[in-house]
Amino acid sequence: MANLRIIKSKIRSVGKTHQVTKAMEAVSGVKMRTSQMMALSARPYARAALRVLARISNSLDISSHPLVLKREVSKVLLVVITSDKGLAGGLNSGVTKRALSALRERGIPIERTGIIALGRKGEEFFARRGYIIEDRITTAKNESTINDFQSVVSLVTDLFEHGEYDECLLVYTNFHSTFEQEPVVRTLLPLSVESVREMIEGITPERGKFAETKEPRAESERSLDYLFEPSASAIFETLIYRLVGIEIYHAFLESKASEHSARMVAMRNASDKAREVSFLLTREYNKARQSAITREMSEIIGGMESMK
Repeated sequence: MANLRIIKSKIRSVGKTHQVTKAMEAVSGVKMRTSQMMALSARPYARAALRVLARISNSLDISSHPLVLKREVSKVLLVVITSDKGLAGGLNSGVTKRALSALRERGIPIERTGIIALGRKGEEFFARRGYIIEDRITTAKNESTINDFQSVVSLVTDLFEHGEYDECLLVYTNFHSTFEQEPVVRTLLPLSVESVREMIEGITPERGKFAETKEPRAESERSLDYLFEPSASAIFETLIYRLVGIEIYHAFLESKASEHSARMVAMRNASDKAREVSFLLTREYNKARQSAITREMSEIIGGMESMK
């Protein structure tokens, strides 16, 4: 009987776990769709900013600007976007591995690498390994707006302009579909039209409901003459910091959609496993119960026979 009670307790425990994982799966599914819709709704503004940047670059020599000027890379700043919580499969480990891979490709040692961690998991990973943590943000929520990242933009641009770092890389998880997310590395600074375009075009997933919203590339690179008010240089000076913020903000939205998607899939797998374990435990319980009944019946029959 003690064995039956233990099995029955395990069945109840697995059942409660199944309820939790199903609830987390449903919540993550809703948050995933919300994050993806936020990224898509902000996409036209990013495309418009990109068109203005491309046109200004055709009318003005921007190559000497401190945020555009390319240097010999000896120190690298990483903006790493991970989640604050776990239970998301291999999402965070994929981002950290991709970041380390980018550093190995460039031959940058730990003492010449700075980290700005958006997410507790990334901050903990690099802090344990002795990297320089320039800043950490663990309170970014799904409802965050681009203005919530101004402090990050200011820090990144200040460090780059003052020569503290020669290159700034943005490492995050790119959302392709519900079952496919890819850790990517993009060059945040020095800023270029190509890197911004690559980021913006990657916002729309390749498959799924929102894949139909893909737009043809705008013809923004034609060499045309424009009149800028107050001036092209003044507009560029304002726009370039805005574009850095747009890149970080969209990377955050992509990472959030990927996080909720990975957690939804992980919770779905956990729910399926809990259902399977519950079935096996129930079968084991029935077998044990049947054995106990058979044993009791044998004892009763044996007792009756001995009384004759």
